[in-house]
Amino acid sequence: MSDKIMQIPIAELMQALEDGYKDYKKSIEDDTGAEDLAHVKGYCTTLEQILAAYGDVSAVEMMEIKNPIIGNVSLRRKKKIDYDIPTIFRK
Repeated sequence: MSDKIMQIPIAELMQALEDGYKDYKKSIEDDTGAEDLAHVKGYCTTLEQILAAYGDVSAVEMMEIKNPIIGNVSLRRKKKIDYDIPTIFRK
C-alpha cells in the first residue's frame, strides 16, 4: 500500500501545465481580455500547486518548462486583499 493519499498522472499534468503556459502566451499575444487571462493564470497556478503538493514536482522542474515559453512571469495574484477593511470600502 502506498503512503500517498492519491495517485496523480504526473506526466499528463506536466503536459497540461505546458499547454497552459502556451495558452497564457497566446492569450497575451491575442489580447483576449483580463477575464480570460485570469482563467488561464488560475488554471496554471492550480496545476503548479497540485504538482508541488501531490506530485513531488519541484519549482525548478516547473520553471524549466515555464521559462522558455513565458519567461519568469508570475501567474500568482498580485493584489493583497486587506480583509480587515469591510467589503463595501475595498477597491
